[in-house]
Parts: sequence; structure tokens; C-alpha cells
Amino acid sequence: MRVPAVTMTKLLLTITMALPCMAQATPIEPAAIPVLVAKHCGKCHTGPDAEQGFEIAPLFSVSLDATAKARVATALQRVRSRTMPPLDAAIVPSDLDRLALAAALSHLVPAPPDARIATLRRLSRAEYEHTIHDLTGITWDAKELLPEDARSYGFDNVGDVMRITPMLFEKYFDAAADITAHMLSTKASRTRVFDDSRPLTESLAAFMERAFRRPVTTDEVAERVLLHDDLLQSGLTAALAQQALLRSILASPSFLFRAELGTSKNPAQLTPHELAVRLSYFLSSSMPDDALLACARDGTILAPAVLHRETRRLIANNGGRALADNFAAQWLRFREVLTATADFRRYPQIWNANLRVAFYEETAQLFAEIARDDGSVLWLLDCDHTFANETLAKHYGLPPVQGNDFVRVPLPDRRRGGLLGMSSVLMVSSHALRTSPVLRGRWILDQLLDAATPPPPANAGVLPADDQQPDNLSLRERLELHRRDRACAACHAQIDPLGFALENYDVLGGWRTEIHGKPVDARATLPDGTELDGPIALKDALLARKVDFARAMVTKLLVYSIGRPMVSDDEPEIARIVVATEKGDYRFLALLDALVESPLFLLRDPGGSR
Repeated sequence: MRVPAVTMTKLLLTITMALPCMAQATPIEPAAIPVLVAKHCGKCHTGPDAEQGFEIAPLFSVSLDATAKARVATALQRVRSRTMPPLDAAIVPSDLDRLALAAALSHLVPAPPDARIATLRRLSRAEYEHTIHDLTGITWDAKELLPEDARSYGFDNVGDVMRITPMLFEKYFDAAADITAHMLSTKASRTRVFDDSRPLTESLAAFMERAFRRPVTTDEVAERVLLHDDLLQSGLTAALAQQALLRSILASPSFLFRAELGTSKNPAQLTPHELAVRLSYFLSSSMPDDALLACARDGTILAPAVLHRETRRLIANNGGRALADNFAAQWLRFREVLTATADFRRYPQIWNANLRVAFYEETAQLFAEIARDDGSVLWLLDCDHTFANETLAKHYGLPPVQGNDFVRVPLPDRRRGGLLGMSSVLMVSSHALRTSPVLRGRWILDQLLDAATPPPPANAGVLPADDQQPDNLSLRERLELHRRDRACAACHAQIDPLGFALENYDVLGGWRTEIHGKPVDARATLPDGTELDGPIALKDALLARKVDFARAMVTKLLVYSIGRPMVSDDEPEIARIVVATEKGDYRFLALLDALVESPLFLLRDPGGSR
């Protein structure tokens, strides 16, 4: 039964009002325990006979030691995995109640004061490449000179890993030299800075404002004009002086980094230009265009109506592909399919050079459609259509499609619709010689439910790379033996059933009914007792957890857009965005509107503005 959004808002308000008390070290009244925690946890976790010795009242009355924090983390994990409260509880929380319950538990362990401020971010390689194109008009391949970016929390644009070493700076300095040489040899690019119809100071100031993505001072412009003039007076040619001038801009920290310093009156607030930059790199993976810069200059970007208008315009400009290629491809890991491998002796079709590209493109096009056309985010779990070209249609056994262009294709049944039936996902969660219920189950937990399990213990052992072994044991039988180890059983009980439900798909995502001559067994039982038999039942089980999926997507979008991991203090606001998404029937723009108007997105420091 769907809980009205108004009811949920009241529940979240109850929790939020109690949060300031939760962080106090002095005792507080029992009434400060959030209503949902008392309702769903109080019966079993109160008093000296509390189950497992886990009492809730003390958690809300004193600051927690390391042991208590660890127990809260376990409780939080069990609430999100739906193993607590137990299935036989007198009152089982609804999906939205469970979301609010998790938010209340999260705030028992508040984050450090500065954890909600995104650190200085260097442009990622993809962002650098797109920015150069939009700034200069030159198409330049960053992979030729710049190394691949490190990833943190699933993304390559998180501030914590966007550092720059002396060696990396040399790479950027070389890149700037290469780009400026191309600029000066291309008339259209050259006149963006050296326009004979305007004074150098005027055209340079306009170029620097776009390059630095903020207003520039007269001193900054004068300094570079002086550099240019000094080089000319020293005997350099006009071309070399111009190249040095441009190189000083493209190698500047103001170009290479996205700094968020806040306003002079309130450092917690983003300036209009900082908000425009955050929005542009979120939705376009590039610098603000002229229209967005104009909204930053006059401050109108701070108005909700303008912010929402610009959000839609930026998505429309690139048809949703920037989000698909730079957010979704990292979140869902389907970018990895372009370099994934399969053993060619067992899967000879991997020799088709177009196959991996087709796998990638199918998933990217579906996500782009959802973003561009305001589709349901639940299409990622189950969808009545996909996108295919001739190569992919043949691989899936769909009605024929002619040529290499991708077209929207209706699906005859539910086996293929959504991520779980896509080869891009199925291949990156397999080994070269065999499928892996463990990898596939973990992918679902990590990517779709944001319910990561801990890494395996050091002595966990490794399953054979090939599922054809002399003892003739099936993969399921091997995993059952593995789960007899108590150290492994708890996690595998959550992971393996999800993966076994996908066993009808081989390493390349092809449909199969046998594995080495034995019928596929895709039956499984989830920890909450749900019985599965194949991918369609698994889709239904995930759709029953659509609130959890929406929370996972919201969390990943926030990490990607803000550039820092989410912390416990962010949970009530994450829950508010999920409620707005649910109220908007899970449409993409309902989610996006709630996200960009959130203090988490609008403020440099959501905690510092209180």
C-alpha cells in the first residue's frame, strides 16, 4: 500500500526534529527517541532482556563509543536489507517508513563538521576534454596525453582523489601547449582571443571569464596582457607570445580546478557562478555555456524557476548523453564492458569488434532516453523496450534490425527489458569462462540497492575460474559448500540468491537453458523469504523495493554532482528527495528537480548555513 507523501513528510519531520538531540553527550528524555524507532524496534530492543543485548534507549541519550557505533552500523545494514525488523514482527514497516527509520539510525553517528564540504576538484579527463571543445571549438583527444583518473565512491570526479602531482601537472602543461598550437592554427579558435576588431584586453577578458568560469579582475587580465607584451619586446614572434599567453590560461589552477569558496558574506553559500558551474558539469560534463553564464552574471540562477529551466535545457542540449556516458556508465559500471573479456574458445562471438560497443550503447541509450524524455527511473529495472542495432538484435534473438544505427525496439517478453537483461551488465559481472552469481549478486546490492556487503575474509578461498571441473560439481553446489563456513554464510545469503536468479544468462548475456548439459537452475530464496525462479521474478522483487532503488540512485547522483560521499547527516535530505521522487511517480525530472533544489546541491556547506 502506498503511503501518502504528506504522511511520510510528517514522519521525516519527526526524525529531523530529534536529530539535534541525538548528537548531544548529555542524557535526554526518552521522548526524543524518534517515533518510528520506538514503534518498530522498541518491543525487542528495550530493557535488560533486549535481544542480542542491543538496547535502543541508551543510543539516543549519550554519545556512542566505537562498539556502539559498530552495532548501529550493523542495525542500519539489517534495516536496509529488510532482515530487521523480522518478517514475523507484529508491525512490518512500509518502504517509506523503512527509509525514515534508516535516516534516524544514520544520525546516531554524526559526521565530522567538515565532511559535508566538497574538496577542491580538478577537471576529470572527460571534463577537461569537453571543456576544451566548448571553450576553443577544437576537438582534442585527452586520452593521448592525460592518464586515466582515479575513482572514489564509484566516480572519477570526487574531490578526494582529484589531486595533481608535479608529474601530472607537466602532462597538463604539455596538453596546454598542444591545444594552443591547434587554436592558433585555426582561425575560428584564434579569433576567440585575438580578435582584430576588438582590443586585446576586451577579448582576453571575455575568454578568461569563460575559461575560469567566474568573473575575472582587471588585475588578472592586465597581468596576462603584460606577459604578452613583455614577450614581444624580448624578441619573440607574435605567434609564440600568443601561445605563451594562452598556455598560461589553460595551465592555470583557475582553469584546471573547480573551486567552491562561497560568498564573502556567507562561505556556506555557493556564488551564482559556482552554482552554474556545479549544474553544468553535473548535466553536461563541461563548462557553462553562454546562456548559463548570463544567468550567473545577473544572479537569476538562484531563482528556482530559472534553475529548473536551465536543468531541462542542459539535458535537452546533449539529449541526456552526458549523464548516460559520465554518470550512469560509472554508477552501473557498464563502461567496463568496453574492456571486459571472455574466453574466445567458449565464446567465439567475442571476436566481433562491434559486440562490446553494442552492449555499451544499448544501456547508454536507455538511460539517455529516461533523462531526455522524463521517463520512469524504474525502466532501469524493467522496461517494455530497448535499443538495438543489427549486431545486438542478432545476439539477443530479437526481430531483425538493419544496419549499425540503434533504434527503439519493443520487447516480446520481460527477459530483456531493463538492466538485468542487458549484456553490458551481465558481462562485467562475469568471469572470462563462467558466470558468477557472487559478482552478479554483489552488483545488484552495490549498484541498485546501495547495500554493499563487506569484503570477503582473507581465508575465504577462491572458486575455480572454470565451472567445468573433474569433480563435476555445479557452481551452485560449490557455493553451498562455501557457505558452510559461518564467516561466509551471512553475506552469501544476501548475495547468492540474487545472482542465481540470473543464471539463464551466459557470460555475454546470451539466453541459455542448459549449462554443460545440465538444466539451468535459477531458483533462489531471498533473506526476506521471497522465492525467485529466474530473472522475471527477480525484477518483481526489485520493483517491490523501488524506494530502496530510488534511494540508491539519488545517493549516487548526489555523490557525482557534489563530488563527495554522502554522510549520515545527509540522510534526511536524501529521504526527502526520494519521497518527492515517489510522489512524482518515479519520473526522472521529479527526482532531478528535488535534487537540484536541495540544500545538498545548492549550498557549499549544508551544515554551515544553519
